[in-house]
Amino acid sequence: MTAPQEPKESAGVRPEQKQPDSTATEPDSTATDPAESPLPDPGSGRPEAADGEWHRVHPISPWVRGWVILVAMLFFATQSFGEDMVRALVGQGEFQAAEGLWVTLAIYGGVFVVMVIIYYFSWRFTKYQLAEEQVLLDTGVIFRQHRRVRYDRVQAVDIRQPLVARIFGLAELKFEAADGGSTAMQLAFIKEGEARILRAEIMGRAAGIRAGAAIAESGEEPSEGPGEGPRPAAAPASALPEAPEHVMLKVPAGRMIGSVLLSTAMIVMVSIIVLLVLGAWILDMTIPQDGEDNWWLILLFVLLPFVFSLVGVAWGGFNKGYNFTVATSPDGLRLRYGLLETSQQTVPPGRVQAVRISQGLLWRAFGWYKMSVNVAGYGAVTEGSGADKSTVLPVGTIEDVMRVLSVVAPDPGVEDAPEVIREGITGSGGGQGFTHSPRRVWWLDPLTWKRNAYRSTDTMVLLRSGRIERYLVLMPHERIQSIGLHQGPLERRLRVATLRFHSTAGPVVPLLPHADVDVAVRLFNAEADIAAVSRRMRDRNQWMRQDELDRFEQRTQQVIEQ
Repeated sequence: MTAPQEPKESAGVRPEQKQPDSTATEPDSTATDPAESPLPDPGSGRPEAADGEWHRVHPISPWVRGWVILVAMLFFATQSFGEDMVRALVGQGEFQAAEGLWVTLAIYGGVFVVMVIIYYFSWRFTKYQLAEEQVLLDTGVIFRQHRRVRYDRVQAVDIRQPLVARIFGLAELKFEAADGGSTAMQLAFIKEGEARILRAEIMGRAAGIRAGAAIAESGEEPSEGPGEGPRPAAAPASALPEAPEHVMLKVPAGRMIGSVLLSTAMIVMVSIIVLLVLGAWILDMTIPQDGEDNWWLILLFVLLPFVFSLVGVAWGGFNKGYNFTVATSPDGLRLRYGLLETSQQTVPPGRVQAVRISQGLLWRAFGWYKMSVNVAGYGAVTEGSGADKSTVLPVGTIEDVMRVLSVVAPDPGVEDAPEVIREGITGSGGGQGFTHSPRRVWWLDPLTWKRNAYRSTDTMVLLRSGRIERYLVLMPHERIQSIGLHQGPLERRLRVATLRFHSTAGPVVPLLPHADVDVAVRLFNAEADIAAVSRRMRDRNQWMRQDELDRFEQRTQQVIEQ
């Protein structure tokens, strides 16, 4: 059975659909004329792109996105006549490809001209607009796409800089919308300084700051339409300054390397390689082979995919986690990371759906932990870089966990919060108010029956699980979308059941396995009622209310003073 599910929020993204609001096609009448004022510096003046007019991305944006095609053309050209040219230059032979050189150059020249034409029209037909209540993006030459994201549905605006874009000083803006399931809109590429100004402007409008700033300057109350709430007032004459930030922690490079080398994926892959080498050695000792059937030669071809995968996992983890910095600001939790491709994202704490703290087997000796979150709009971990966006702490100590937790889950609902969190991560049994699985399921879960436990507080439910790799999931009551109670044949015989707390798509899967059936039913009914009431009381469009913002800033100040 499943508890009644609250209706989800609309993502606010409407591809291929025009908005009836006139602001989708007409510029803001109160906006400053961009022809009368030049583009301001990042720290002063209103951004030109926020004037309500349509603007285009940077002219070299198509080349930044399609640089792989240029590299491929250069590679094939080198394969065609590169070797002969080198031999002719060093005097070790004649240039045999000279006869067909002009034909080859004409072919490559024609392809290049076609690329220039395609990229020009791609840039020409790509434009964006910051309207009164939404961001608009039009793309496509033959097949046109019109995307709109309302400000009150924007969850985060992240800045991404691939390696080629960094070389040219460009950046990409990625918009995450409520319940979008994936990235709602990508604005690529614009100047890095302009991207930062636009991000501050959009985040300010999404958080409701824009209306307050306009009222403060004009002294007028915002208009209110029939059947609608207060509408944002005219945009302020100057750009919204980027919210100040306070750095909470920075992951050292040595710890990042150690965490990658001691991760579960690396251990599994190294174990497979060791077993393959051991198997080849045993076969070579018992059934010796010569020539092409040599066991070690066969092992070489078998090991190559594993070695490449091993190097890819190690490099990917280090490249994405390098220089990982966690900072707090009124916008939320700011994360910066990356070696070749840098990313700057903001996790709004008012929209965090669930938090998971995990600890691998080999990490215990060093006291390391990892933190992941479910955020509406980020989608499943299989979508692009969803797994990276959902990681708020790749590796850190228990003190780092407490610092980040004070921002993404500032109110655990208990007075002795640090002790309860520590018990949830490392404890076993019924300490600190946790209720674990009954003893009769020990033969189903011989290692984890005492670890599988829960505790429900005034504000959230805590779910503990895992023995080899430990997990603690924290889920606020108002973020529970629905609850499922499942019971298989063996579970019915043992009078136990499994509870599933349904959240938005993401890496965190809240689950309570093999709880006593009476305990499970009681928790099912209680959480269903609490979650429904909490969602009705706290549900809203903007990502953080004023009381939550005040509490967030208070907790941020406490963390900084620690």
